[in-house]
Parts: sequence; C-alpha cells; structure tokens
Amino acid sequence: MNLLRTSFIHKEATWLLLILVIGLALRVVAISTLSYTPVSDELAYRSMALNLVNGNGIVDFMGNHAMFNVGYPLFILAPVFAVFGEAPLIARLLNAFLGGLDIVLCYMIAKEAGAGPSGRLLAAALWALYLPASVYTVYLMKENLMTPLILGVMWCVLRLAKEPAYITAVGCGLLFGLLALTGNAALSLAVPVILALAFTTANLGRKVMVALLILIEAALVAAPWMVRNAEVLGTPILNTNSGFNLYLGNNPAATGMFVSIADTPRGQTWQELKRQKGEVLASETLKEEALAWIKEHPSTFVALTLKKAVLFWTPPFHDGKGQASTGEPMIRLLWAIQFVALLAGAIGSFFVPRLRSHPMAVLWLAIVSYTAVHMLFYVIFRYREPIMPLVCVLAAMVFESPLDRWRYIPGRPSA
Repeated sequence: MNLLRTSFIHKEATWLLLILVIGLALRVVAISTLSYTPVSDELAYRSMALNLVNGNGIVDFMGNHAMFNVGYPLFILAPVFAVFGEAPLIARLLNAFLGGLDIVLCYMIAKEAGAGPSGRLLAAALWALYLPASVYTVYLMKENLMTPLILGVMWCVLRLAKEPAYITAVGCGLLFGLLALTGNAALSLAVPVILALAFTTANLGRKVMVALLILIEAALVAAPWMVRNAEVLGTPILNTNSGFNLYLGNNPAATGMFVSIADTPRGQTWQELKRQKGEVLASETLKEEALAWIKEHPSTFVALTLKKAVLFWTPPFHDGKGQASTGEPMIRLLWAIQFVALLAGAIGSFFVPRLRSHPMAVLWLAIVSYTAVHMLFYVIFRYREPIMPLVCVLAAMVFESPLDRWRYIPGRPSA
C-alpha cells in the first residue's frame, strides 16, 4: 500500500513539474516575442528603483516620494538593477519566475481547499495556460509580485481555517506586510482571515493570539517604510495615492474605468496644487473633494459603484491600445474564451453540493472583498489579474468531478 501511495505521489509530482515547465516556457516566449515600451506606472517603478540604486533615495520621475507602492521597485527592480545594471530583460525573467511560483501555489491552495489530484493539477494547469499570466510578465508592474503574495496569504488562510498554528500566523503576517508595501488593495484579504478564524474549533484566546500575531508581524514589516515616510513627508503612511485614486473614481467626469486627472475638473490645477501643498496634502485635498461629491450625489455614487463591479468582471472583449500586431486579435479572442470559461466554472461551484464547504467560502470571500475595494476607486483590467488564480482554483474544483468520471469509465484503462 505504501509503495502504491509513493507511486501516485511521484506521478503527481511529475505532472506538476511538467505543468510548471510549460507555464515557464509560455512566459519566456511572451518575453522574447512581445514588443512593448514601458509607460505610466512602469516608468515610475523604474525611476524609483534607479534612483535608489544611484543613491538618490526612493523618488519617481515626477518627484514623488511615496505616490506609488514601493514593494515592486524595492524588492524586484532595485536588486536587479543593482546587480545587472538597468536590465529590463532580467527583471522580466524574474517576473516569469514569480509566475512559476504562482503555478505551484495554485496547486497548493487547491490541495488545502480539498481538491483531489486531478483538481489540484488542473488548478495549476489553468493558471499556467491563462494567456494574460504570460503576457503580464513583460510588464514591469507590481501585479507580478502581488499575485504570489496574495496566493501565499490565501494558502496560509486556508491552513489557519483548519489549525490556527502560530507559525502559520507569523508567515501570514509577513506576507501581509509585504502586500501592504506592494499593493494596498490586497489588504482586503484581512476579511477572509477573520472568516477562517471563525471556522476553527480553537478557543477564543487562541484565535485572538493568532490575529494579533498576524497584525504585529505585518506592522513590523511595513514599519521601516512608514518611518521613512514620516521623516520625508511628515506622516507615517504607506503611500500618498489613496486620495488621488478615490478622486479619479468619484468626480463629475468619473466613468468607472480609469480616467486621467487631466480629464477631471481638477485637471488644470492639479500640478499647481501638488507644487504648493506637496503630495500628501494635495492627495488629501482630492480625497475631501471626492467625499464631498459622494455626499452631494449619493444615488450616482451607488450606481457608479455597482457599475465598477460589473466592469471589474467584464470579459476582455476590448481592443488594445495602438496598432495591433498580426496575432493580437487571435490572442485576445483566446483570452476572452479562457476568461469566460474560468468565470463560468468558478460560478458553477455554487451548484455543486460537495463544494459548499468552509474553504470554498473563504476563497469566494477573498474574491468578493478584493472586488469591493476596487468598487470604491476605479477599474483597470490588469487590477483583477492577481485574484484570477483563485478563480482558476474554483473552476478546477468544479471541473474535477466530470474529469474523474471520464478517466474512470468502466472498462476504460485507469490513468
């Protein structure tokens, strides 16, 4: 029996390794074939890393000290630039490595959620083959780091739902601290942590200690950056873009999608406001104006918020920017097909009795809470990519039953 079990484990590990190799190969192909010029946020991350490496401190090309999240330029770009010089190719290959880590984490999360061998391998395969997962490795964007951090948190959360171990809490807190520096929206995953602890059979004291450990560890990781900001900007904050982003999503020109500050009522005076007040107070001013608009237009705000939820999960039927390459329309069509199939599969989990479980509730709450954060601000399609691996896990667990039934048809040789 032990020999048979070992054989199954080795076979499953072999399949996982094959899926990982295929996923990494697709990401390397994307890096080597896609032509792309960095713009917008990428230029900010690049300049933050280069200024740090060159001894000028962390400041972006617009002179902001904490407008953009520091995690990706600090932990990914700066080490690459320090060792290899300004080498975008090396950074993109590191993105591909993080993508490989995502594939393995999808497998691990599916396993913790109760998937069998077929389900957990399928979860890894779905993310390995999901086209945007390969394409986004080309972009020097924070989402490449956010995704494995989110998946790491969710693996810890599922473990805590079964057993609130202190060592797991420490790891979860560490990942939360890194997420605080990399992408604030992912801090919404604190909600499924609360649900996971509620599911455990541990006593209240144990649950409180685990929650405190997560909070303390996260605070310790983020503290040095907040102390730096207190010294440079006069306030211990993670970044200065919250008010700015709230205004972009809630003003007379808001559409639900990203709107440039130049296209808002503040467009002509924004730069002067920032020059006079600095990035902290300027962003705070925009936050006050956004809140004032919300109070004056409550029904419009509610309708716009619901529209953002729809936009966040709208299939990718849009066209790309600029002149499309020869193969881009086909890639976008395949992406749309993948997205619709994955979303339909995930939604199907509500109709499968065996999947009405605590782990599935935790995964769904993570997706809902992450979506809710973006409903307050604005939508860019790439913002949903870090949560898409969880959709792959849900879909894989739905597809697992019919796949197993097909594999074990009476009279058919078993796999």
